[in-house]
Amino acid sequence: MTPFIKQVNRLWEYQEDASYLEVQIGKRQLEHEIEALTLLEVKPAALVYKKVVDGKADERIVFDMYEDKLRKKPGFQPIIVGLKSVSFIEFDSLIEMTLVTLEGEEYVYFLKK
Repeated sequence: MTPFIKQVNRLWEYQEDASYLEVQIGKRQLEHEIEALTLLEVKPAALVYKKVVDGKADERIVFDMYEDKLRKKPGFQPIIVGLKSVSFIEFDSLIEMTLVTLEGEEYVYFLKK
């Protein structure tokens, strides 16, 4: 029984680390994505940006929740998976992003506007 308990504990630690790593990678990907975009609007559960395409009409880029993912639209590009919720609050020069994972872990990050 003891080896089984040790193995379960290792799996639990791995799951927590994997969840944290997923959030960290996704946060960095989101930061990279928004670097070249212009912020239009911060909604409680979405960020709306614009992108100039070939010097023509602006394309709207939206980051919002879909099922258990923070995704990028148009299209369907998952940025962070395994989320219960995401919320955004706009400040003068920053955006506060709060993520709650399916495991109930909460992470708060600040994004540049």
